[in-house]
Amino acid sequence: MSLFDCTFVASLLAATDDPGFFASLLSGTWLWAKVLIGIGLVIFVHELGHFLAAKLFGVKCEKFYVGFDVPLQIGPIKFPRTLGKFTYGETEYGIGIIPLGGYVKMLGQDDDPRKAEEEAARIREGGDDGEPAKLDPRSYPAKTVWQRMVIISAGVVMNVITGVLFAAVAYFYGVPYTPAMVGGVTPGGAAWAAGVQPGGTVISVAGDEDDPRMHFSKMQQEIMLGGMDHPDQPVDIHVAYGDDSREYALTPQPHPLEPSLRMIGIYGPKSPQLTTKLFAIPGTSAASVLSDEDAAANVVAWNGQTLDAESPMPIAPLLNEIYSSPSTPIDLTLVRADGKKHNVTLAPQKEKDFGVRFGIGKITALVAGGSAEKAGMQVGDQIVSVNGDEEIDAYALLLQSWPTGESVEVVVRRGSGESAETQTLSITPAETMQTYPPISQLGKTTASTPLGFAYHATATVGRVTASDSELQVGDVVKEVQIRFADEKAKTALSETLGEQAIEKLQEGWEIGAAMPLGALMETVQILPIGTEVLVKATRPPEGSVIESSLKVRNSDRDWYERGLNFAEVSRIQTADSFGNAISLGVREAGRGLAQVGRFLGMLVTGKVQPKFLGGPIRIAQMASHEAKRGISAQLLFLTMLSMNLAILNFLPIPALDGGHMMFLIAEAIRGKKLDEALEMRLTFAGVLALLALMIFVFANDILHL
Repeated sequence: MSLFDCTFVASLLAATDDPGFFASLLSGTWLWAKVLIGIGLVIFVHELGHFLAAKLFGVKCEKFYVGFDVPLQIGPIKFPRTLGKFTYGETEYGIGIIPLGGYVKMLGQDDDPRKAEEEAARIREGGDDGEPAKLDPRSYPAKTVWQRMVIISAGVVMNVITGVLFAAVAYFYGVPYTPAMVGGVTPGGAAWAAGVQPGGTVISVAGDEDDPRMHFSKMQQEIMLGGMDHPDQPVDIHVAYGDDSREYALTPQPHPLEPSLRMIGIYGPKSPQLTTKLFAIPGTSAASVLSDEDAAANVVAWNGQTLDAESPMPIAPLLNEIYSSPSTPIDLTLVRADGKKHNVTLAPQKEKDFGVRFGIGKITALVAGGSAEKAGMQVGDQIVSVNGDEEIDAYALLLQSWPTGESVEVVVRRGSGESAETQTLSITPAETMQTYPPISQLGKTTASTPLGFAYHATATVGRVTASDSELQVGDVVKEVQIRFADEKAKTALSETLGEQAIEKLQEGWEIGAAMPLGALMETVQILPIGTEVLVKATRPPEGSVIESSLKVRNSDRDWYERGLNFAEVSRIQTADSFGNAISLGVREAGRGLAQVGRFLGMLVTGKVQPKFLGGPIRIAQMASHEAKRGISAQLLFLTMLSMNLAILNFLPIPALDGGHMMFLIAEAIRGKKLDEALEMRLTFAGVLALLALMIFVFANDILHL
């Protein structure tokens, strides 16, 4: 009756003269105290279930432990077996030194197969005069099969019940969440191609019952599991736009960095409120007009238009203006945290480059029923020119405004080799709502939403605009390395880009699936003017390597970002009655059980890679993250953990509750117990399997830290 998937991570702290250290230490200590209390509570109630059921049927319980009190010695150092213990009545209660689970030691029952014979002999009475030995009436084996079944299953039942209660209390208290609203769509993604528009609310995924208050995280989980289970099967999405309801069948696409994960390309909604930190990216037009007093300020109007507070996403029209009209100044009216109004003008943000323009790859996706598809464009077409410009590059298409109703002449090459043909298409830009950048979040796919087509930017040089460049048209850029002027220049970018990105830029950004060209170009926008860029490229057809030292500079066109960072939409779901709280708790627990069961099923069938298994370290990290978010988030995490424990402990593995139940079912069918030697061997095999699993998940956690 042990829990093998719970633990905590100890943190080593060094002394410091920083006065904030003590506040940080207290905060960190309290955080980990909450984590330990939460995980310990889940273990405690599981063992309490066994304990209470055993007491109900008169079984003597000799020990009740959270954690394992096993001997632990490293070299000459011997550790105490417990962190504390006491005896009350006939039972010893304690906290074991190893925080990987817990157990109730009942008379006549021991999960350690090495002690099975000793335990069996200890509960036998009589048998010296030819009469059969009697079992101690207070021992576990002396109870009837159905009584032992109740005792064995009581831990799991308690986890399910308390899991429901955890969730019910969380919803009664109020659960903060981001609604499953379509804040934007990934350029070229499944939702983009289907024509899903921002502002709708996803109320059903994969045929589930409609839920107008679906959480964005729940939607993501369902799509992820569905994508793993049936990778090539469309996911049915029900989206509500006010009184209008639309159904979409979206085929999840592989994640660029982890193909086994699938996504449909829907971003969460943004609020009109600026973030409290990094609300304006340094070096941008936003940073030039905003000050620290504008942290967490709310945008209430732009260009004289008041934001519609009744709209599902009031900020959508402003975002559309930012991404659709990069060369137009934007006047903003903000209300600061102190209630004062403040007006600023966001000037166009000049694009930065290093004197190289990149080519347009073949068309990868079209909006269903969109402008390009209506004009006859096909996936696989290669753009030759746009409005007569044969030197147009991958990013020029994104940085132009396309007035609605004015047709755009696009010449494409279709096919390859001698069978290739050129076609001229007349595309009329559509009225669309573009609320996220035209480059996908990971920088792989680029799209012109008004024109209705997506493509990949290629690393092939389409044009050279730097006079001192040694590159030429047709060269293929392989790597870009940044050389910072000094340590101060590098440190100044750490908060914006992050240490990992800084290291990659210094070591060399190798353009590929993990570090696509689009992500590089967005990163360049943050680098200071004059930053040295070492470009390594190959030159066809011989593949000779070309190196050229260039400088970051302003180009002659405007970029689509202005440097504003808006917070995500956050709401609080609160139960309106005790009954509603219980109902929401039951639903949360039911979802948890279904997801864990589904995940295990996919793991067995090979649809889920073992690397996605989380062990004690990852569980502790998740627990810490949720505890930081507040009591409601932590309670919902404990619900999920309880459902995990309930299912995992009831798997038919000897030494787990499910294994004991299998033995009891066999005994009920046969009318007598299994052979003790066989049961002991199976239990020993189960213990070895669990130890092997524990070693694997520990190693897996460490490898993916």
